[in-house]
Amino acid sequence: MIISSQQVSNIIKLQSVFKKQKVNETVAPSKTDILELSARVQELKLAKEMVLKFPDVRADKILELKKRIQEGTYQVSGEEVAAKMINRSLVDELARR
Repeated sequence: MIISSQQVSNIIKLQSVFKKQKVNETVAPSKTDILELSARVQELKLAKEMVLKFPDVRADKILELKKRIQEGTYQVSGEEVAAKMINRSLVDELARR
C-alpha cells in the first residue's frame, strides 16, 4: 500500500479533530453485561469512518495528468521512475514482514 500525501493530510486533519473532541469514558452502573469500547477504540472507529469518506481516486489529478499527456507536456525523468520503483520495492518488502 502506498501512502499518498493526501492520506497524510487526512490523518493530520483527524488528529486535530481528536484533540477537539472529548470521548465519554464514564460507565453507567448496570446489572446486565455491557460492552464498552475504550476511548482509543472509539477514536480509531471515528478515524476509520472519516478516512472512508475520502475518495480513493483523485479525479482532479487524473484529469490534469491526462491533459498533460495528450498535450505532450508530461515529462518524467528516468531517475524519477527508478526512484519510484525502488521506493515501491522497499514498501512491498516491508509490508511482507
